[in-house]
Amino acid sequence: MNKDVIYIEPEQDITDIIANIKAAKCKIVALVPPKKAGVLRSAVNFKLIAKAARQSEKTVVLITNDEALLRLASGVAMPVARSLSSKPQLPKMDDAEEFGDEAAESDTIESDEQPEDELAEVGPEEKPAEAAKKAAPAAVTAAAPAAAKAAAVKKVAPKEEVIEGEPEPEAKEPKTKAEAKTAKNVDKMKKAKIPNFAKYRKFIIIGAFVLIALIGFTVWATAIAPAAKITVTVRAAAANFTEKVTFVENEDKADPKKGIFYLEQKSVTKKAEAEFEAKTEVDKGEKAHGTITVIRPAQEVINVNNKDFAIPKGTIFTVNGKEYEITEGATIVLGTEDYSCSGNIFGSVCKTNGAKSSGAMKVVAKEIGEDYNTEARESGVTSSINIPAGYTVKSSAMTGGSSKKVKVVGKDDIEAAVSELGTSGEDEARDELTSQFSSDYILLGSMSASEPKVTSSPELNQEVGENITPKIVREVKYTIFAVDREAVNTFIRTKLEESITGDQTQQVYDTGIDKAFFESFQNAQNDRSAKLKATTKTGPRVTDEIVAEMALGRKIGEVQSRLKSTKGVAEVKIDTSYFWVTSIPDDINKVQIEITVE
Repeated sequence: MNKDVIYIEPEQDITDIIANIKAAKCKIVALVPPKKAGVLRSAVNFKLIAKAARQSEKTVVLITNDEALLRLASGVAMPVARSLSSKPQLPKMDDAEEFGDEAAESDTIESDEQPEDELAEVGPEEKPAEAAKKAAPAAVTAAAPAAAKAAAVKKVAPKEEVIEGEPEPEAKEPKTKAEAKTAKNVDKMKKAKIPNFAKYRKFIIIGAFVLIALIGFTVWATAIAPAAKITVTVRAAAANFTEKVTFVENEDKADPKKGIFYLEQKSVTKKAEAEFEAKTEVDKGEKAHGTITVIRPAQEVINVNNKDFAIPKGTIFTVNGKEYEITEGATIVLGTEDYSCSGNIFGSVCKTNGAKSSGAMKVVAKEIGEDYNTEARESGVTSSINIPAGYTVKSSAMTGGSSKKVKVVGKDDIEAAVSELGTSGEDEARDELTSQFSSDYILLGSMSASEPKVTSSPELNQEVGENITPKIVREVKYTIFAVDREAVNTFIRTKLEESITGDQTQQVYDTGIDKAFFESFQNAQNDRSAKLKATTKTGPRVTDEIVAEMALGRKIGEVQSRLKSTKGVAEVKIDTSYFWVTSIPDDINKVQIEITVE
């Protein structure tokens, strides 16, 4: 259905809107208000628009989704739509009657902008319900039949506030002006809405919880949470410590301060044994032997410059799947009488006159055994060299092959058995010996092992009789040496303190005992010595007490400035428990001090 669309401008007043409605050609007029249309924020203006629509026999549809405008439209039964393409409907708002009452309180519309011929008085007898009844048929006809019909039936009546529980007092005629004024004020108070505090109960409870939580957080954040970690990096000098030390087997002769250490050692012998299978066999049998003959065919096209065919020594021929080796090579030589040539201007062709044999070439089987004894064959014999097509290769009967195998303990059998033993004994010995030396000891090098002693039964190359299972035994002695770590630490510290004697501003930060080690260990009878090596660090004297005295209770910036000005301090890092903590707590228990070496 056709409709006119009127876009309301912010600067337009009610007279302009009414004039546009009357000037519209279509029976349906869509009003599209802007976001801020002050002229439509009045219930009286809505009544004027509705009246103008009735007089001009038009249906006005308000295009909006503004809650306030929907309520005003509901008060005058004006159809509304969400968009120009949406289906119009009569708005249903719970408090729509309030707007009707508000408008009804004014009997006469006083405005300089109202034209005398278009705007008439809105008397108290013209109620919103009557306006709704008048506008409903047009709305039903235009856009929303079902919704308009429902709106037409609906009766709009002003609400009355009723306080249950007590009967209303009888109305009395005011005797004086003061009483009349008081009665009027009472009537206004009765008409005023009483706020529903139950609606705000949830917000009040939430606000109370938030307030309590805020107070608790404030106490926690200012009194409990503050903590700090102060990391002071000291610029210390690292030095490589190297000293030759000696070892003694008698603990009474040890003197750690002089670099004489008591050498402790632990040894254990591990034996590993296992049964194994002797797989080595010695075959005392014979190899089969025979002959191979190669025959060149007649009419073979040859190259006179390379006419001979050689079968070198060592050529392998395969007969019935068995390999045989030529012990003496042979060459099939063609003399001038063995071939002839014919040709023309385009060239000549040379062919053999008749078959030519290599003769019987001796061959011997590659392996010992009766399996190499075969019958003579006229065909099916292949070669490791290229035999041209048309050649015939024959083999004589292969005979003489025999087998006599004897099982013995071979070298490979022993090595395989030893490898099967693996390092089971070594791992067990290492675990056993190191467990006897805790982290309080420094080991001198890795564990040493004696040369393995391996024996077998039967012995190497001896024949293994029936029902006998060979056995192998391996014995290794493992030894480990160690020195008490604290004794080594005493020696290093003694040496370092001797080097800084008399300088109270210096101190030893690290003796390097955690990574100290020995090298070039000599375990001779008359010379048991080694080189002790470590990385030590000495530097300016900075202690936890000095840092605490400068930091407790002061601002972070002040603490950093004071500590950085201390001689030997390279860097100061302060980490607080939370971002709002700007001072170091007074309680030393809430302050962690860590001194590191650069």
